[in-house]
Amino acid sequence: MLRKAFRQIYGRKHQNLNPTKYHGLITENISYGPHQRNVLDVYTPVESSASPRPVMMYIHGGELVAGDKSWYKGSLYANIGDYFTSHGIITVIINYRLVPDVTYPGGGDDVQMAREWVYHNISKTKFGNGDPRRVILVGHSAGGLHIATNLYESEKPEFEVGAEPFPPMSGIVYISTPFSFDTILPEHNQTALRAYYQTNDIDEIHDSSPIGLVEALPANLPIFDPRKLPCLIVLAQYDPQEIQDSTFSFIDEYRRKSPQGVLPEFMIVAGHNHISHVCSIGTEDDVQGRMLREFINKSCSR
Repeated sequence: MLRKAFRQIYGRKHQNLNPTKYHGLITENISYGPHQRNVLDVYTPVESSASPRPVMMYIHGGELVAGDKSWYKGSLYANIGDYFTSHGIITVIINYRLVPDVTYPGGGDDVQMAREWVYHNISKTKFGNGDPRRVILVGHSAGGLHIATNLYESEKPEFEVGAEPFPPMSGIVYISTPFSFDTILPEHNQTALRAYYQTNDIDEIHDSSPIGLVEALPANLPIFDPRKLPCLIVLAQYDPQEIQDSTFSFIDEYRRKSPQGVLPEFMIVAGHNHISHVCSIGTEDDVQGRMLREFINKSCSR
């Protein structure tokens, strides 16, 4: 109920701001896969550009069972699309399959299909002349979980020596992501986890969680080197304890796998909770938006 209340508060706030804020051009409900939830929106800057633009792909949260690219009468997550296009960054916001219509690793598979759609289409003029090699993946909560599943599954061909990830990307951002499920969770979360991972065994769920997947991979892969693939991990100051605990455990495991123990970037957004920091993007509170914008610009200029 608290999360719903914050979405309503910020949804109304963005509705009030809409008459005065920058609005990018939006192409809605583009299919990137076979399921009705495999659709995405592309936000492009109004201004034309002779050079290819950086791209951000945003994956929303929702505890595996909820969420949409257009919440609260379209105000969320249009705030994210409008904000980043106002700074010259093409923004792709996707939907993905939800429990009970998906099981592991289906969320990661949806991310892969969306990435491939971006790679093959985002350079088109009607989508703003995006650069398919300068793409930043940004996932909030369950969206970050699905990005991690997509990136760290051990069967992926890029884990062969010398191989590069496909499609190419310039960076990863995990915002308030549940990297493991080793602590006690509310009953509704446990029900969703069992349905998604198709097991009641907490050890089996751990093995398929982002931390479990990373534990199973060899060290020194390029995907764990933030000098080659920049990685930003973000927490809200008032994130739930299970999110905090799993984030610090993930950072430690990432460090173990990283060449010479190089750490990813890590930031805490003061004064915000699990929902409010992403909802604040596009308001006078520019802490979260500016942080992401600076990371995107820095990573895509490499």
